[in-house]
Amino acid sequence: MIPSPAPLPVRHRRPADISDAVLSPSSLNNALPPDARSDFGQWSVASTFPREKKRKNELKKNKMFYWAVIVLAFFGAGACLVSSTFRHLQIGMNHRSLGSKDLSAQEGAVENDGSNLPNAELEPSAPFEGIPGSPSKPKVDYNTHQYTYPNLVMKPPVSGTSAGGYPKLTTLGNLMEKWDQDNLDDPPSPIVEVLQHFDYRDPKQREAALLYREAELPFKVTNVPEVLRASVKWQDDAYVQKGFKDAKNDPGRGGEFLRGTTQMSKNNFFVFFLPHKWRRDLYGPEPTKNNDWDYSRWAKAAREADAIGLKIDKTHYYFQSGVPRPERFRNRKGQSFVSKDLPTFSGPDPTFFCSDPKGSKGIQCRFGMRGVTSATHYDAGRNMITMIMGAKRYILAPPIACKQLGIVPDKKHPGFRHSFLNFGRIKYISKDGLPTQGMDAKDEKDLREAAASPALETVVKRGEVLYLPSHWFHYITSLQMSAQCNTRSGSDFTSYSEFGGFDDVEKCGRK
Repeated sequence: MIPSPAPLPVRHRRPADISDAVLSPSSLNNALPPDARSDFGQWSVASTFPREKKRKNELKKNKMFYWAVIVLAFFGAGACLVSSTFRHLQIGMNHRSLGSKDLSAQEGAVENDGSNLPNAELEPSAPFEGIPGSPSKPKVDYNTHQYTYPNLVMKPPVSGTSAGGYPKLTTLGNLMEKWDQDNLDDPPSPIVEVLQHFDYRDPKQREAALLYREAELPFKVTNVPEVLRASVKWQDDAYVQKGFKDAKNDPGRGGEFLRGTTQMSKNNFFVFFLPHKWRRDLYGPEPTKNNDWDYSRWAKAAREADAIGLKIDKTHYYFQSGVPRPERFRNRKGQSFVSKDLPTFSGPDPTFFCSDPKGSKGIQCRFGMRGVTSATHYDAGRNMITMIMGAKRYILAPPIACKQLGIVPDKKHPGFRHSFLNFGRIKYISKDGLPTQGMDAKDEKDLREAAASPALETVVKRGEVLYLPSHWFHYITSLQMSAQCNTRSGSDFTSYSEFGGFDDVEKCGRK
């Protein structure tokens, strides 16, 4: 069962003991019981009387006893400290093992990108050995599932206002028919990928990826060193939880910037809306609500969801966090763990992943449990989306599909730029053209239009980065416990005859 949002247990602090005090006569005297303090205060006073001499000897014994207690406590605390330090060093070595090699630039490579690391150390399917916390155990691990990929094309086939047939599109209805959105335990095998996949470690392939980025066409890059290193760290739930906790408790570590919220839905479908604009008298009850879970509570629920194969009609939880743009201008010590682990996604200078820092919106991270499905929407910025843990299915649609996807066009609406359609319901539409029993006529009409819209799909796996051009729609399903972060930098107004562009989303609305 998924745990209910009950109060977290209180973490008790270690009781203060005598070893915490400064070891001086005055502080030691204060640590003693009241009836011994006056005697201890006379410890250095010489006396020639036998009774005083006896008293002095007793005080010496008392002093030796207390100092013995102090020494034992001191060494006990030291032993605990050494043990704890050794454990953290082990964890740190595991976390840094992928980055311990020389990251100096090679000829033709991006400086400090880690592209010269050995292939074996960067293999995305490598096991997470020695990392605390058991990894998620879904029935199907989409990181090791079977896929087919298109032949590598180093130059985008753009010709004038035509994208040259790349990427290859089908219809949303066809995608849903071949692979039911809610069928996570029996996917197609192999899954057919249509996007170009470039190895980031290969300088020539990285240059080719840049050409696709400049042409504003979607693609993916694999084997990004900082992403692979982060994927090892983030498998440890305690590491991520500590990152959020440190930021919250210490503003100097990005606490005023890093945020984390858990949303909950009565099923697996999530839609975006602005809560302060939501009016129940107009729109009804809110589709999702926030609860008080921190990351560790969410992670426990997400791992259990994988283990039991959580059904779509059960309550689902979606942890979201963000690092706003100003954090990129802080020194490394003052940044949150997200910015530290993904330095080229958030920095003051242009990089492969953040080409326009001035237009950046920061880093947004979305932690999805199995089945969590986010309604389709578009973003104005050029979007680099990296999967740090798990895998997600992305259904992409070009801007020209806007009128078919039920996008909310009203900028004053709480769900502007987003759709409220659950594409998983397309399978219930009657095939004979007759009204679908039990389905609202308006919903059926919208779903039929959506089913006919142009679309493609890709599974973004751990260690991969998806480039999504401005104004492209994306509909996302978490196939297993997953962690995805993205950065958007600047807008582009490129328009292709096959795909459309800014004008299509600016003018679109429901028919």
